[in-house]
Amino acid sequence: MTSIRMTKKKKILITGFEPFDGSSFNPSAQLLDWLNLQTFDFEIHTLLLPVSFTQAFPLLDELTTNINPSAVLLTGYAQTRTELTIERIGINWVDARIPDNDGLLLEAQKILNHGPDGLFTTLPVLQLIEMAKKSGCSAKVSTSAGEYVCNHLLYLYLTKYSLIPGTFIHLPGSQNYDIFFQGIHAIISQI
Repeated sequence: MTSIRMTKKKKILITGFEPFDGSSFNPSAQLLDWLNLQTFDFEIHTLLLPVSFTQAFPLLDELTTNINPSAVLLTGYAQTRTELTIERIGINWVDARIPDNDGLLLEAQKILNHGPDGLFTTLPVLQLIEMAKKSGCSAKVSTSAGEYVCNHLLYLYLTKYSLIPGTFIHLPGSQNYDIFFQGIHAIISQI
């Protein structure tokens, strides 16, 4: 008898966020536009998310369920950082310094009352950093995705989708994002 090994076709989902806090710019939104112009030998799906505590995860959840990706990269913007930062953990906490784009301000509270305090991301963070560095991009591990919508999204993703490898990547403040986009391209190509 011959056995046939079925393998899942590589399909990567990448998200970014719209601008927030009065800005007209968010490099994670530009990243999605840039990725959609690139050529890959596998499927990529991009999703621009609102900076909204109530809307971001439901939109991600719906698309993740519909396409069943093999990996998920959530991306956002951390203006004060200087390197691509790959998040190691999502924490069960939100303490926003500003309201989201819907005007909702969540302060000093758990995301899920009975959820674990933290959940580790499910992609090999150190390997992702090496992939980015090989492309010429500076990158490092981060152990804080913040206490705003980025962390909120990451934590909810990790809570529901432990079997679909995923992490969050923050783009730094920069005058030129080409090298950071190349770093994320290198990561996407290798995961």
